[in-house]
Amino acid sequence: MAVNAALLNIGANAMATSAPYLSLHSATPNSSGSNETSAARVAASWPSASAGVLTVSNKSFTGGAASGAVTHVGFWSASSAGTFYGYVPLTGDATFNASGEYTVTSVTLTGSAS
Repeated sequence: MAVNAALLNIGANAMATSAPYLSLHSATPNSSGSNETSAARVAASWPSASAGVLTVSNKSFTGGAASGAVTHVGFWSASSAGTFYGYVPLTGDATFNASGEYTVTSVTLTGSAS
């Protein structure tokens, strides 16, 4: 039998607890979270996992460089400093607006039994 959704949810919910903050990056981050933009990190407010999947939507960031690059979302243990847990690349609009604002429409973490 393959790993079931209940076990995947345990793992995904543990990830959500460990990485409650999101950051924006202007290029691919390294293992310590390089290329973080000047935008303040935001609380992810992850919902409970479903089938090992976590998704948050419409996270608004402010304080970025006007028209500056935004290429990745990072996962952190704290609102500043803390432990960097990795990133996912963004698709679509890749820049802050003229006011230094950017909205991540959706970011998903997916567990897998394979």
